[in-house]
Amino acid sequence: MSGHGAHYAHQQHYYDEARDPEFEIRRPRECGRVYEFLIGEKFRAGMDVLGLDIRRRTVLELCCGSGLMTEVLARRGARVTGTDVSTQALERARERARRYGFAARFQAADAEALPFRDGAFDIVTVHDGLHHLDAPEQAIREMARVARHAVLILEPARAALTRLAVRLGLAEEVEEAGNHVHRLAAAELAGWLRAAGFPRATWQRTLMYYPHEPWRWMRWLDPLPAFGLFVAGFRGVNFLAGRWGNKLAFAATREAR
Repeated sequence: MSGHGAHYAHQQHYYDEARDPEFEIRRPRECGRVYEFLIGEKFRAGMDVLGLDIRRRTVLELCCGSGLMTEVLARRGARVTGTDVSTQALERARERARRYGFAARFQAADAEALPFRDGAFDIVTVHDGLHHLDAPEQAIREMARVARHAVLILEPARAALTRLAVRLGLAEEVEEAGNHVHRLAAAELAGWLRAAGFPRATWQRTLMYYPHEPWRWMRWLDPLPAFGLFVAGFRGVNFLAGRWGNKLAFAATREAR
């Protein structure tokens, strides 16, 4: 989350004040099997395209919010620093780490002007943060500047299915926080990061949708037979149509410096 002027202030206020702290700290715990599965699939896709063992590597996470991805990275053995413009989100992330027993550092920072030296981290990543920004390309340049080895981006994809969903009122063009949703194209990301010195790019698209807070009906699928059918259907749909999916997992790498 970042921005400048009135937009910056609105984003800060929204993420400082407009979220249920307990839900944000616990998420995705207690949200049901389907919700936890979908969140897990998104992070699994990210680790797959990254293709690196992140144990003992230094990882910077932009727009970390309440520490959802931070926890995933830390539990995989990375030495993580999470950053965000919202000080209250960072307090929730610290409470998540304390409550659930994982180690991470947290620091306030503007994603478009990171306060770190060039090549300060092995890997720099973001999960559902760039689409909030006024200038996502500037944040990506900053990611590349402070990354030694890899950049990992998990964001909404620019997809025909999403454009249709927006027209039907099933997806948002402007989020509740007031930001236009910047959806990204893999080829465009590859071009930006190649220009920044990361020649190898890998990506995967996944077709999935879930709201920030789970729908009540998702709980109906908690029993194992129903959940198993859901997982089988999800995998089948993505085998057939995942390449046109609305979620993008993108990694760009170079030889470590």
